[in-house]
Formats: sequence, structure tokens, C-alpha cells
Amino acid sequence: MITLKKFSFILGVILLASINFVVRSLGFIYRIILSRMIGPQAIGLYQMVFPFLMVLITLPTAGIPIAVSKLVAKENSLNNRNGIYRILLISLLIGGIISLLLTVIVSLNIDIVVNSILKNSDLHLPILWVIPAISLITFSSILRGFFYGLKDLKPAASAQILEQVTRILFVLLYLYYKNPNHPITMATIAIIGLSVGEFFGLVYLIIGFNIKKLIYRKTSLNLLGTSFLSYFKDIAYISIPITISRLISVLMQTINSILIPHRLVIAGYTSVAAIEIFGKIAGMAMPLLFLPFTVTGALVINVIPNISEQVAVNNLSDVSYKSSLAIKITLLVAIPVTLVYTVLGKELAGLIYHQKEVGVYLSIISYSTLFMCMQHTLSGILHGLGKQVITTINFLLGMLIQLYCTYFLVPNPKYGINGFFIGFILSSFVIFILHLITLYRFVPFKLSLTQSVIKPLLSSLFMILIMLFIHRGSFITSEALKGIIAFTTGGLAYIACLIITKTINIKALIDSIKG
Repeated sequence: MITLKKFSFILGVILLASINFVVRSLGFIYRIILSRMIGPQAIGLYQMVFPFLMVLITLPTAGIPIAVSKLVAKENSLNNRNGIYRILLISLLIGGIISLLLTVIVSLNIDIVVNSILKNSDLHLPILWVIPAISLITFSSILRGFFYGLKDLKPAASAQILEQVTRILFVLLYLYYKNPNHPITMATIAIIGLSVGEFFGLVYLIIGFNIKKLIYRKTSLNLLGTSFLSYFKDIAYISIPITISRLISVLMQTINSILIPHRLVIAGYTSVAAIEIFGKIAGMAMPLLFLPFTVTGALVINVIPNISEQVAVNNLSDVSYKSSLAIKITLLVAIPVTLVYTVLGKELAGLIYHQKEVGVYLSIISYSTLFMCMQHTLSGILHGLGKQVITTINFLLGMLIQLYCTYFLVPNPKYGINGFFIGFILSSFVIFILHLITLYRFVPFKLSLTQSVIKPLLSSLFMILIMLFIHRGSFITSEALKGIIAFTTGGLAYIACLIITKTINIKALIDSIKG
């Protein structure tokens, strides 16, 4: 069994980052292959449906699994097995009711969804096949939260990997052997793959969960006890603020999927061209942009319980240390990635997608990479401090800026799609600044400018020079081989520079891993 109980903060981050890397890498590779097989138009249709699904599942999956994880961990530390199972059953009941209501509402109003909300009649079939995924994703998310609460990573991590693998195999094998050529059909197959993958992941979680224990534990099945209302209130108190914050995010994605193509048409683009541009940005450039979240996601998962524990015992010095360490790790990842995307965006997109136009979009939007990584980590720290409301307000202010720019700048022929980029970068910067100010008000953390910014920046510049030399000055004829060698050598050079400049202290790192 893989547990986090005895892991140090650093080792916990490394373990979770490794799991995230495997899952995200599978998804990233899938997106690349899928974009090549079905083309920009089908990807655009898929990206118009996917954010809508994210809105639907936000209500049952954004906050409830986190609440389950926190409450199960608390009851487990008290050795209250009955409490653990009651929390799980109550959460499954709440999630099941919400997902059932959503399923019924979407099923009865599918024409309104397609024609009035998404405003694209081609999406009727893809939306129809979104419906089964709602309940599957809900129950899978809650069960994963249960296992994380028990600090048992194996079932949750394995289920995520299995979900990705089965989805990839189903979609790609079907597209390969059936070879459909209509964009609507290809987008629908990609949507069906979501339900197929989630089904196998859920089955694995159920197998991993000893269901017999739950069946024979009669006290656990007695939900109508005095503890029901207490647990229900606890779940609601934790999940509602988190759900509101996540709902804002996914609503913004859905609004963008509808608004950007529509406003581009007003700017003078054809409908097909507008969908293709949106597909290249949302389906190709964005997955690259969010790649550093492999690390920041692990930081957020690990930093919330660590900081919560220290706040409970009023150990502010450790809160400050953990906050500073999380920020430094984020900077060590975000600074080089930002420079790579900005300087070598075309080369990277050419290597991965064989479409350098995607690299143009990536190079522009990548100016937000550092701000996005920082706001992600800072939000995790603030959640650990119990400042979810302030975090949500900060995020809402940033999203309003992005919405304003998308609505007013994109239809202006002078800006076009650049209007969206302006709003995206500005909103990321504003949220980052607001989060930073908020954190400093509560935790006066200390951060070495030399160790956390200057040395990583100089090391990143050296890395970029090596990449440019190999990519543009070498005699290697194969573009793919040249790109792989350039990015690999540059990455190793960056790590070497961090060690040589003692930005990363190997001995201290090993000691911290040992705990």
C-alpha cells in the first residue's frame, strides 16, 4: 500500500508529482494523437462540449471529494471506522442525487442546450453522449477522495491511469479501424471515450474498495442517526466554497468555448476558421500551457493538509517555511517553462503537433505561465489557511477582466484572437498579485530573491542558449530528433546549473526526503 503518512513534505510532493506526471502525460499524448487524427474542426467541436461537461460535473465533484478526503482523514486519525463509512455513504448519496438531477435536466432539455446555450446544432449527438459520464465521474471522484483521505494512493492513482489508458485505446482504435471522416462523428467518439474510461476506472475503485466490509457494517448503513446531520453540515461547509470557486473557472471555460468563436465571426472570420482557431488554442496550446500543473497540482494536494495541521497547533513558523518552500519549488519549474514556451514555442509545437501556427499562439499566451503556476500554488496555501472566500473573490475579479477583454476586444478586427490573449494574461497576473498580497497579510513568508528568482532565471537563460544552439546550429537533419535532443539537453543543463549554483542543495534535499 502506498501511503503518505510517514512521508516528508518534499517526498510527498515528489510522489504526487510523479503520479500526476504519468496521468497528465497519458492525457497529453492522447490529445496530440487525437488532434492529428480528427483535425482542428472536430477538436473544436469536442472543445465546445468538454467545458459544458465540466460545468455539469462541477456541482457533484468539485468540493465533495475534497470534503470526503479531509473528513475521512480526520475520522481515521481518531480510529472512528463507523464515521469513515458514514461520511462515504452520505457523500455518495449527495453526489448521486445531484448527478441524477443533472442527468434528468440535460436529457429533457437537450435541444435548448444545443441551440440556445451552445448555439451549434452540430453538437446534439456529442451532448447526448455526455450524459452517461456525469454519474460515472461523480462516483469515481468521491471514491478517489475516500482513498486519499485514508492516505492510500494506490487505488486512486491506478484508477486514474486505467481510466486514461482505456479511454485512449477505445477512441484511437475505433478511429483507426472505422476511419470516420465526418467531424461530428469523430468528436462524438472522443466524447464516448470519456464514459468508457470513467467506467473502467470506477470498476477498479469498487474492486479496490472492500465492499463486503461496508455491507456487513450495519452501523455504517444506518444513515438516519444523530451523526447524519452533523456529517452533512461538515461536508457542505467544506465543499460549497470550493465548488463556487471551481464553478467560476469551468463556467469561464464554457463561456470562452461559446463566446470566442462567435466573437471571431463578428471580427470577420468564417465560422469554420473561428472553430479551428479555438480548437488550436484550447485543444493544442492550452494542454502545453497547463503542463507545469503536474508539479503545482502535487504541491497543492500536499500543502493544504500540511499547512492546516500546523495552523491548528499555531505553528506559524512552519507555515511560513512550508509556504516559502512551495513558492520556491513553483518558481524553479515555472521560470524555465515560461522561457521555453516564449522563445521556442514554434519549435515545440512543430515537434509535437506538426503545426507551427499553434506555436505562435503558445508563444503569446505563455507570458501567463509563471503567473498561473504561482496563483495555483498560492491558492493551495490560502486554502490550507482557511481563506477560501478571499481566494474565490480574487479569482472572480481576474475572470471578470478576462471576460471583458474577450467580449469587447475579440470582435474588434484590430485585435481579433489577440484580445483573448490580452485578457488571459492580464487576469492571470491580477489573480497572482491579489493572492500574493493576501498571503503576505496572514503569513510573512521569507523568500530569497537570489536563490528563488535570479539563479533560476540565469540557469534558464543558459538552458535556452543550449537549446537554440542545438536546434539552429547543429548538423542534425531530422527535425524531430533535433528537437528531442535540444529539449532534453537543455533540461539537463538547467538542472546541472541549479546544482552547481547551489540553488538546489542535494544533501539538504536527501535529508528532507528522509524526513
